[in-house]
Amino acid sequence: MRVVLAAVAGLLLLLASPAAAQTDVGGSVDSLLSLQIDDPSGFDSFPRGAGEYDLLVRARITSTANRALVSVADGDIASGNRLGRLAGGGSLLDEPLEARAGSNPFEPLNAAVDPILAEFGPVANERVSIRLQQRIGAGERPRGTYTKTLLITLSANAP
Repeated sequence: MRVVLAAVAGLLLLLASPAAAQTDVGGSVDSLLSLQIDDPSGFDSFPRGAGEYDLLVRARITSTANRALVSVADGDIASGNRLGRLAGGGSLLDEPLEARAGSNPFEPLNAAVDPILAEFGPVANERVSIRLQQRIGAGERPRGTYTKTLLITLSANAP
């Protein structure tokens, strides 16, 4: 009796299962690169004395590209001794501003080529933390306001 029931159940499954057919499925996804940057937090002013001072910039990335690159560049000047350095009036800090994403090493922003800080595949609303670091040497005495315009970019190829 069990054999007959198993055979009947198997026959019913064969009759109930859909016919195998090959169907092509496809579609297109529009290209999208999105970079949202939150307000930075960190050095509003430099304490007295030598040291390393950090600024944190949080961002969110959405990309449909197979390869998306985050980079930071000096937005004020393209070459010369001011490249990558915070400037206050006529004075410059001795060390260039440095940047990194995640646990990658810091990269100086005075290089001829903008450092690529992070690389992503297709992502949706992926969080990335970009840290900026300024080193103040033992002999430096920063006074006044120091500024630098930075360009944080997300691109599907080299910046």
